Amino acid sequence: MQIREQHVTVDVEDGYAITEVEQVFHNPNDQDLEAYYRFPVPERGTVAEFTVWIDGKPVIGEVLEKQQARQVYEQEKAAGREAGLTEKDSYKAFDVRVQPVRAGQDTRVRLVYMQPAFVDTGIGRYVYPLEEGGVDEKKLAFWTANDSLEEHFSFTLNLRSGYPVDALRLPKHPEAKIQQLDPQQWQVKLDNRAATVTSKEDENSERANFAPPPANGQPTNAFTLNQDIVVYWRHQQDLPGSVDLVAYKAPGKDRGTFMLSITPGDDLPAISTGSDWVFVLDISGSMNAKLATLADGVSQALGKLLGGDRFRIVLFDDRAEELTNGFVDATPDSIRRYTDKVMQLKSRGGTNLFGGLSLALKPLDADRPTGIVLVTDGVANVGKTQQKDFIDLLESHDVRLFTFVMGNSSNRPMLTAMTDASNGFAISVSNSDDIAGQILNATAKLTH
Repeated sequence: MQIREQHVTVDVEDGYAITEVEQVFHNPNDQDLEAYYRFPVPERGTVAEFTVWIDGKPVIGEVLEKQQARQVYEQEKAAGREAGLTEKDSYKAFDVRVQPVRAGQDTRVRLVYMQPAFVDTGIGRYVYPLEEGGVDEKKLAFWTANDSLEEHFSFTLNLRSGYPVDALRLPKHPEAKIQQLDPQQWQVKLDNRAATVTSKEDENSERANFAPPPANGQPTNAFTLNQDIVVYWRHQQDLPGSVDLVAYKAPGKDRGTFMLSITPGDDLPAISTGSDWVFVLDISGSMNAKLATLADGVSQALGKLLGGDRFRIVLFDDRAEELTNGFVDATPDSIRRYTDKVMQLKSRGGTNLFGGLSLALKPLDADRPTGIVLVTDGVANVGKTQQKDFIDLLESHDVRLFTFVMGNSSNRPMLTAMTDASNGFAISVSNSDDIAGQILNATAKLTH
């Protein structure tokens, strides 16, 4: 089965984002096939629409109880009729099935999902997830995935904000075309068929992405669906605190829904005594493709520590060990020495997450504000693995846990519960992220 086209349209408004994905499958074989498409679930994403084109006409799916929906799909499939199904695999993925994709023909589907928009300390962030994560061992052992897109990929993001936006950037996609429509509206476009000429003298002109023309007139492997698209935007400095309400009620209905966003102003006193930081790093085998991104982010975060700050570095795979020997003063020499050690880390073994956290929590200085930065793909499979064990461990210490979850198939619910118990936060990070900026966002939590 081939993926011929994928077109993505994202609308981000105050507090929420709506993503529409339209995709064309092609069956190059001489027999009908079933298409199985696994799409990573964005954080707190929920399906709003699923449409399949049958006989050239869009047929919009209806929501049924999961088991009943699967039965209807299997009945239509057995009868040889065209049908489609999308299911949510807990926090991991949207599984889309379409049957049949006729021999030598195309089938078109559309998936629309909604999610809250993430904004913290004036920085907004949207992720279009394409990296599977590589930790679902059962599926990796059985399925062979095809992430090549044969012809046309496009991505358009429309940002509309109730507050002025100073800048917008895509860390790993410099070829994106970015336009500011007015102080509160921006647009981003990525298109594998686009190429524009730019002038070196014009610093504000957009960068171009040139690709050689295909020999046969049709692109081959024109795009690969294996790298997340991450978009950041920055609000103006010194905006006041705010309360924003988005409400909806259908015509003729007595009840509706609303979403309330509360943003505090920045008026907290600074901490002058220095802070303690413990970096807890997952170096298990499943982190292999993510280790360079992890090392770069931690190294930059160490370089941003202030005079009076101290740090420790704890590593875990099958077991836990400390790279430092207790707390180290954040001097230029110590930061340089341990930065070199972090950059040389190699992945290995399983994931003893509980062991790593237990070692990080001793010893701590009760007289200093302390934060733990945990970077992991979040699949504990060695030692204690139950959520209750982690909650009990964290509630017995006065410390804030900030978790950076790498990979779209990690156990986000458990990691979020852990950070909630310590009044920290959990955020998913990607190889396409500015991970250093995300870790610095956490270290800023203990400066005031």
